[in-house]
Amino acid sequence: MIFDDEKRRKKDAEEFEKIVREMEKIIEEAFKSAFNMQPFVKGFSLKINENGEPSFEEFGFEDEKGDIFEDENKIYITLELPNVDEKEIKVKLKNGILEIIAGDEIKEIKLPTKVKRRIKKTFRNGILDIELEKL
Repeated sequence: MIFDDEKRRKKDAEEFEKIVREMEKIIEEAFKSAFNMQPFVKGFSLKINENGEPSFEEFGFEDEKGDIFEDENKIYITLELPNVDEKEIKVKLKNGILEIIAGDEIKEIKLPTKVKRRIKKTFRNGILDIELEKL
């Protein structure tokens, strides 16, 4: 009886963890869909501190509009690059700086934390979205 009880509790705990992981994925996708990964705070970056309070900082582009959003696992960067062809865009990561080459312009963003070398980028209707996974 005791063995069966422990086995059942372990199975219940595994089921609960599976449900929590699925809910986290659903919430993450809903959040992305709600903003469609489009700029929602022009010219500022948004960070959530340890107390769960939002902190806005002015974004470092002089004549371009862009956003940086950070959660516990990833950094999301959105830039408006009107009049740029997708073939002209190159994104590189070196020494904690994200370098974006868009035609004749080069933009550098100092990242707030270390990230994996894998860069996920999409370009649609003059909007460049970049997703970086934190280490």
